[in-house]
Amino acid sequence: MNKARSAVLATLTLSVLNLCFMILSVLTKTRVFPDYPPMVITLFTVFLITLGVLSIWQLFAGLDGQTMRGKILLLLAVEYFVVYVVDIANIFPRSVAPMEQTLFIMEIFGAVLAVLLFVSASVYIKSEPIKS
Repeated sequence: MNKARSAVLATLTLSVLNLCFMILSVLTKTRVFPDYPPMVITLFTVFLITLGVLSIWQLFAGLDGQTMRGKILLLLAVEYFVVYVVDIANIFPRSVAPMEQTLFIMEIFGAVLAVLLFVSASVYIKSEPIKS
């Protein structure tokens, strides 16, 4: 296994764990979003779950020795980055309760992981022949 692939697998694993911990932890349950209709929050939650499931699928494709899809890896990295940055910048979703410091740190960590995933996926795409 080459170094670029190992870096992709490591950053993607950490990204999935970080996202899952944030979704399932008590940290996010203190945030209330009364300005959004339930459908908006439901769709956002479905998006986050889909992001996690696609990431896990990419992990298993990489761990099973199959070729990971380069464009999907780049898209996942961008999606992770956007999700964290818009929340850190208080663009979406806006909560009545302020973000706790632990959640803020986890989102910064997630954004850094997203950048590392993008860089490692870019190197992986250049080093491995990707089957579209």
